[in-house]
Amino acid sequence: MKPNYFSISMYPTVSFNEEELLGHLLDVFESNEKFAPTHWGNCETVKVEYNRQEILEKVVSERRVSEVHLYRDKSVHYRGRFEVNLNYGSFLKFEFQKSISQKFWSDFFMLSDQIAEVAKPCFGVAQICWPVPNPWNTERERLQKWMNISSLPIPVRFLPNGPLGVGARTYFSGQVLEMFDKEFLLNTPAVVSELEWGGVCMDLLQNPLEADSDTLLDRWLHVMKYLEPAQVIAVPSFHESRMVVTYSPNVAWKKYLEKKGICNHG
Repeated sequence: MKPNYFSISMYPTVSFNEEELLGHLLDVFESNEKFAPTHWGNCETVKVEYNRQEILEKVVSERRVSEVHLYRDKSVHYRGRFEVNLNYGSFLKFEFQKSISQKFWSDFFMLSDQIAEVAKPCFGVAQICWPVPNPWNTERERLQKWMNISSLPIPVRFLPNGPLGVGARTYFSGQVLEMFDKEFLLNTPAVVSELEWGGVCMDLLQNPLEADSDTLLDRWLHVMKYLEPAQVIAVPSFHESRMVVTYSPNVAWKKYLEKKGICNHG
């Protein structure tokens, strides 16, 4: 069985409404011919031929664009978006909805690292997802579904609940890193390294390129168990339909929301 979905999701701590940083982010994609964008837009309904100068003008000079969507329709297909102004909940996401040839997996993780170096996310995940039956039928499938959903930190889940879980590669910095405690994270039973830009990177496997669904799941469960005492990872609830996983914030995230004066209606 092949993975059917690859994603890069991050919460940047920088603003992309300045020419230098926006240019650096666009450079990341343009510098690798496998990921060079073919189209762009300023919302989900607009898709025109990619033009770097046009993007810089609309975002930086004219201040007419609040988010940028990038697309690639050749060989490796993806669609992604990022907000140009920094605010609570600024989000960057790129999804590859068709399977990527395994020979390009290293490029996928390299792309993620390069994006993270520019975006400096407080939390970010690069994940490979394998298909899971809906509804799940076995305990193993339930855990696989949990891992898949938990490694896609979309705003509607992440903002009220905090990190749902780690991915094949996970980035931590800022307040999320502080919640876990840096030394605690560095001692995780995984491949953990400090990054030049101040973040911490965690790989579940020594070589993510050799991942398969079972190996990744076993390591994910082991790491998630280790992270439990920090009380940062959201608490899951499994719906009786065997199709849905919902979440509620853990102790540390509740304190964070209270400190920020953010109401949580979860």
